[in-house]
Amino acid sequence: MSFRAYFYITLYVIVVLILLISFKFTKNEFPIQERSRFTGYLTWHGKLHHFDQESYDTSLWFLIITNGLSSVYAFIWASKKDLPKKVITYIYQENGSRTTAYFFNMLIAYYITFTFISGVALYLLDTGKLFSAFAILHNAFELAMMLLLLQGGKITSNYFYAIMGCYIFLVNLLDIALPWPIDGTWFKAQGLCLDFGFYIVLTRIYKSTREYVEGLTSAQLPLVNEDEHLPFEDDSSISPTIIQHPQQLLLLIFSSAVHIFGNCFSTIFMTDSRSYIVLILSCCITFPINALYIYFDTHCTSVLQSKRILLPDTSVWKIVIIILWSLILSLATIRLSFVFS
Repeated sequence: MSFRAYFYITLYVIVVLILLISFKFTKNEFPIQERSRFTGYLTWHGKLHHFDQESYDTSLWFLIITNGLSSVYAFIWASKKDLPKKVITYIYQENGSRTTAYFFNMLIAYYITFTFISGVALYLLDTGKLFSAFAILHNAFELAMMLLLLQGGKITSNYFYAIMGCYIFLVNLLDIALPWPIDGTWFKAQGLCLDFGFYIVLTRIYKSTREYVEGLTSAQLPLVNEDEHLPFEDDSSISPTIIQHPQQLLLLIFSSAVHIFGNCFSTIFMTDSRSYIVLILSCCITFPINALYIYFDTHCTSVLQSKRILLPDTSVWKIVIIILWSLILSLATIRLSFVFS
C-alpha cells in the first residue's frame, strides 16, 4: 500500500475511535421498554410520542403489500435465462473476466423478498430480539450483494458462504446475549453499516462504468466476446426498450439513498413514532424501485453494442476504507440519536 493509503486508513481509524469514546459522555438513562402487543415480549423502544396505531399499521400493511408484489415480479424478471443476447448485462472485472448479471439480479430479488418477510415480522412481533432473527436476513442479502460484486458478479469462493454464515450467527448471538439497550443499538449500527457500504459500492460501480462508457467511441468499441452482440433471431415479438446505459444503475443508487434516509431518520428521532412511519414508507419506495431495476436490466437494450458493468478496483486498502467510512457514518448516526432523542 502507498503512504496515502496508510494515511487515510490511520485517519479514519482515529475518527472511529473518537466516535466510540464519545459514547461515554452520553446520558445513562434509557426509556422503559414497551411490550409487543401480540407476543408480550419486550421491544427495542420505549413509549413513542405521537403514536397512532392505525396510521402505523396502515403504513406497515402498505409496506407488506408493495414489497410482496415487488418480490413476485422481481423473481419473475430475474429468473429468466433465455434472454436475447443484447438484453443481457455483463459484469466485467478489471482483468477482463466477465459474467452475466443473473446472480446479482437474483440476489436483489431475494433482498426484496426478505424485506417483505421482515415487514410481516415487524407487524406481528414489533422490534426486538425475536424480530431480529427475521430482519437479519434482510441485512444478510445486502452483504451478499456486496460480496458477490467483490468476487466479480458470481460466487467464486467458499469464503462467500463462510462469511455469510459467520455474519448471521454473530449478529444473532450478540442480539441474544447483549442487554437492552446495547442489543438494539448493535443491531441498528450493523444494519446502518451495510446500508452505507452498499451505497458506496453502488456509487463506485456507477462511476467506473460511466467513465468506461464515456471513453468509448464507435472505433474504440471492439467486442472481446462476439456472443455479446447478436441480433434478436428467436422471437420477432421482442421489441426491447433502449436505455442510456449505465443510467439504470442510478435506480439502485437512488433507492439505496432513500433507504438510508429512512433508516437514519428513524434512528436519530427514535422516540417519535412518525420517524418509524418515515422508515416504513421509505421501504415502500426503495424495494419497488429495486424490482424496477431488474425489469430494465432484463428487458432493455442499450445504444451501445452491449451492456457492460465495469467493477472498480477492489484493492484491500480500498475495501478497508469503505468499511471504515461505513462504520464512521453508522456511529455518527447513532451518536446523533442521543442528541435528538
